[in-house]
Parts: sequence; structure tokens; C-alpha cells
Amino acid sequence: MSNGKVQRGQRIAHQTEDNAQVPLNCVGAPPSVQGGKLKICNIPLGSVALASVGTNTADVVQLWMTDIFVPMNRLITTVGVLQGGTAGTDKILVAIYDAQGRLQCSSALAGLALNSSANTFLELAIALDGSGNAISNFQMWGPGQYYIAVQGNGTAAGAIQTVPAPYLDICAGSVTAATFGTLPGTVTVPTTFTAGKAPIVYVY
Repeated sequence: MSNGKVQRGQRIAHQTEDNAQVPLNCVGAPPSVQGGKLKICNIPLGSVALASVGTNTADVVQLWMTDIFVPMNRLITTVGVLQGGTAGTDKILVAIYDAQGRLQCSSALAGLALNSSANTFLELAIALDGSGNAISNFQMWGPGQYYIAVQGNGTAAGAIQTVPAPYLDICAGSVTAATFGTLPGTVTVPTTFTAGKAPIVYVY
């Protein structure tokens, strides 16, 4: 070892430097990686005007669900939801489920009011884990599939935008949730695409 670095051919227990396997200080999971501010979206947005990306949809109380593919480990704090063309004063909240449909985390259950700024993303902070304990971030393990759920408390037309046409790389559907602010601990996640059910979302 020189300057604190293992040299090629030097042994570490039964291993030499050229095939060393250095253990990580973690239990049953990869190490946490925060990454940068790169947003991971459920659909490609490109340079298209946000007003024409999706369909204006009333936020009738249910869980609007879409899957999102996370290509690498990311520590996230925020979920963005694309508001509709007449974003008013209804409230929405977001939740993240794993690929098996188990609740992992959510924003505050009181919801956040739409800000009346049509066709813009409303960002909601991660606030609770799946058991209801206060948190400020959530570790997503990648590559992996997660599901983002959006719940609204009204019936205002154009509150959120949803994906109108099939995207071959996303699943979309809705889950009954009759009371705003109440999230099921487990859900049956959609495995096919249903038009008008996928909110347009990103995480970072």
C-alpha cells in the first residue's frame, strides 16, 4: 500500500488488487446515491409546448397512476405534476408505490392547492414514509420501476393533464380511493396502458 492506496498485485485478505471486491457499508441494499437535479419524467417531453402534451382532466377523487422507470439510484425530494389548462384551487397530493404496489412515501396528506398557473408543473415535497412518519426525501433504487399516484379533491375540469394516447413504455390506470387524503397501503398496480389515466409527472 502506498499513500493509502492498494497497489496492483498487493493482497487484501485472499484477494489481489486486480480482482479486489471492496465491501460497502450497507445492509441488504445498494449504497445511497443522491445524483444531481436531473428530473426523471414518465414520458418524454422534449420541446413540445406543455399545453399540448396531455388531455385536460377533472381531478375526481381516485388515484391516477403511472409507472416511472428509474435508471439509477436516486435520492429524491420532489414530485412534479403537470397542471391542466384551467388549474384552479382544488388540492392534489402525490404518493409513490413500488412495483409490487406497496406504499413507499407521499406528500402531505392535506394536499397542495393548484396554483392557477395553467399547463405548468406543480411541485410537491416528499413528507411522509409509507407508515406515515415524517421524512424529507426518498431513496429510489435503480434500475427499477415505481408508480406515481396523484389524488385530487375536486371535480374541476382541466385540473391536471393526463396522457391521451398509448405510450409503449408506460403503464397507466386508476385505483379507487374515495376519500381525499387517505392512501391505501397496497394497491394493484396497472400493467397496461389506459388512456386518460396517467398523470404527467417527474421526480427529482
